[in-house]
Amino acid sequence: MIPEHHRTTPDGRTLDAILANASAETRATIGVLGEILGQQPASALSPTSFAILHLGVDATQLASTKYSGPSTSLAILGNLLRIEMERHSGAIIIGSPGDGLPPTWSQLDLGADDKVSVPGRLIAYFSRGTLDSEPLCVLVDDRHWSREFAILSSSAGKPAAELVLKQFCDRLKTVENPLRGRVLEATVVEGCLKLGITPALANPRDSLILPAEVWAEVDVFLAAATSRREIMRRLGLGTNRGMLVAGPPGVGKTHLVRVIASELGDRYTTILADANAMRHMIAELYAASETFGPTLVVLDDIDLVLGHRDSNGDNGALADFLATLDGVLEREAILTIATTNDPKALDPAAQRSSRFDMVVTLPMPDEASRTRILERHLAPLGLAIDYAAVAQSLEGATGADVKEVVRRAVLEYGEHFTQAQILDITKTGRWQAAVNRRRYLS
Repeated sequence: MIPEHHRTTPDGRTLDAILANASAETRATIGVLGEILGQQPASALSPTSFAILHLGVDATQLASTKYSGPSTSLAILGNLLRIEMERHSGAIIIGSPGDGLPPTWSQLDLGADDKVSVPGRLIAYFSRGTLDSEPLCVLVDDRHWSREFAILSSSAGKPAAELVLKQFCDRLKTVENPLRGRVLEATVVEGCLKLGITPALANPRDSLILPAEVWAEVDVFLAAATSRREIMRRLGLGTNRGMLVAGPPGVGKTHLVRVIASELGDRYTTILADANAMRHMIAELYAASETFGPTLVVLDDIDLVLGHRDSNGDNGALADFLATLDGVLEREAILTIATTNDPKALDPAAQRSSRFDMVVTLPMPDEASRTRILERHLAPLGLAIDYAAVAQSLEGATGADVKEVVRRAVLEYGEHFTQAQILDITKTGRWQAAVNRRRYLS
């Protein structure tokens, strides 16, 4: 093994840098010569052997500083590694992940057919003066059963490795994280939490008609992330809040969540959890906030997943949720919004102040609200319709019901229909989904 201080040419270039810029044919020739001289082929080196070779240390002097955060961060750390590899392309050497396999790259999905190749399984040697004044190797392995991101160094260089790893982790919460500030959907794939980009939400407040007192509660909830954030932090009151949105189907619970996410915009990363993620990956889901900074977690129809301890079902998901929400208090700037049709179906322990600070119940729309909903959807058509009269005929209807009446009228008559025709739709109830109770199989 050639000591590092001898691996230089008269003009000061390292042999490693020269090899990194050599053509594939030249490197292959050197590899064959190395094998003739009894050296192990580079492609067969394990990451440990690769690090020992390029750092110029023996096995007893090799140190590993490993990342211990959520697995969802691995692809983002891989992207940061890609940036550093491109930045120092003339001073790095890329090695095999082991088992004689070549370095592999994976695809980081950024949405709308936008993908970027990031290191999936490889080790990269960074010479002195690149990542740090110490030479370092960075190992990444993003297989779902063996996730690892580590900085390999000499024992003397371990403080430098720890600093570099911290710098990588700090950058997760900056603009260098391409998923930060986006809307992400949390699902479970092969037993692991997967976050995929979904279209951005753009639902203005005036798209949802709710009583003023409901909006006032929403503003109090959002104050922890906006106007009152700094004073809450200064007084040690925390910036984490939880809001449970209750109400029967069709009153606008999901729409309200979309409005809140839209108002937070790219200041917060929004994570929409599906049922499997809520049931099996709730801890990992909240740990993902370490990757994205301020985070809005949305748990839709939470009662269907968590339930009540008095029931006879499996309470494992509920126990995980309660333990996780207590742990969330140690993190900064996490907002949780959960929706439920029936708050009584949710265990009382999930509703205490350290988990959900407020419960907002969305009421059925009154006649005035139904009138405003009709006006919003029908006004662009310029029809001679008494919205109040139609609203009166829809007593007991939800906002979703009112919208469906308008949809039915447009489907039947197009852009031109009379008040009598839309009233006929409300009277006959043909805007409602009909359940076919005939039996086709005996």
